[in-house]
Amino acid sequence: MRKKAAIYHFTNESKQRPKIYKDQLKALEEYAVSMGFEVVDIYCDMSLKKFERTEYDRFIECCEKYDVLVTKDFYHIAKNTGRFMNDLLMLREKGLQIYSIENGCFIWDEAPFNKPLRVATYTCHFGTPNEMKEVIPVKNDIFTLFTKKKTKWTVVDQYFDESLHQKDGEQVQLMELIKNRDKYDLLLVHNLNDVHWRTANFCKIREQLHLDIYSLQEGFLKYRKEIDI
Repeated sequence: MRKKAAIYHFTNESKQRPKIYKDQLKALEEYAVSMGFEVVDIYCDMSLKKFERTEYDRFIECCEKYDVLVTKDFYHIAKNTGRFMNDLLMLREKGLQIYSIENGCFIWDEAPFNKPLRVATYTCHFGTPNEMKEVIPVKNDIFTLFTKKKTKWTVVDQYFDESLHQKDGEQVQLMELIKNRDKYDLLLVHNLNDVHWRTANFCKIREQLHLDIYSLQEGFLKYRKEIDI
């Protein structure tokens, strides 16, 4: 039996965009069919404003009717990584998987605690210098204690970024981690929002890392290009 899919998309109310969003909806339908899904319903909000996303709210209310949600990218679910992860985990608990044309499908799996993996840790903190001096060492100690008590992993390197504001370009150590990615089997973080607070940028960084990620908060996110249906 084919999995039942709902499609979600949003656009703005510009009169110049009807053809564009209709073409995108058609592309989403074609993608869903190519994946072997049966498209049951299509939800499309005509606004970019979160408080006006009535169609998305309507989907959430009846989401248990479906097996799959298909969208253009994960940014369409939520702009903020933390909010996106909350929705992703909520839908997963209800038995739904999100598939996207641009970001693929996030694969959650059992964490390989018993494998001797080489681990890099990463955390970031935004605040005053005094706050950062106190918080960063504590977060790194939590990583070290967790791996020693719960896993067979070895922490090879610990990276951290600190800044007064959440601005792009301020995650210098994260870029260094990406350059050294071949040294590691896994990235360990407190939460996936630490990687980047914007969903679109989180997805880009994940592709640059090519690493499995274990989040103390959200669990084990497997890096895999192919999608299992």
